[in-house]
Amino acid sequence: MAGQLPPILVARRDYARLERLATNAVRERHPVGRFLMSELRRAVVFDTNKIPDGVARMNEWVTYRIDGSRQSESRVLVYPDGLRNDQVGLSVLSPLGAAVLGVSIGHRIKFFSNEGGLHSVIVEDVVAPAGAPLLFPLKARRKAARASPDPRWPDDDGPQAA
Repeated sequence: MAGQLPPILVARRDYARLERLATNAVRERHPVGRFLMSELRRAVVFDTNKIPDGVARMNEWVTYRIDGSRQSESRVLVYPDGLRNDQVGLSVLSPLGAAVLGVSIGHRIKFFSNEGGLHSVIVEDVVAPAGAPLLFPLKARRKAARASPDPRWPDDDGPQAA
């Protein structure tokens, strides 16, 4: 695809799993495997806690607009085995999911649909839209804990007592 490609930023904790997923997809001749692998090859890998804000990440909301549409869409970028509902989730092994992975707000990237058409997607936001369900409540509590100076909130993600 001609033109300037936006930088791809990926958290270290996700990179190895994404690379295995892409490798298996290429081996199985999945139509998105090669695209996902090419995106990962050009990705800049950040320590998980140091990835810049405003980047489309795994298991987080991403709001995007396809082909200049008037209507934005918001979904959670998930691994294929985590896709439970196409209205909420967006598999990273779909053409659109592989395209938005690691893209920052305001950047645009082109991708081919499963039908072969060339499309363009722009990432507009990476926070849950108003009224969106809280899908990862434990993750939200951990983020709040890191932001809170309250000593009752532990600062590590280690094992929790049941």
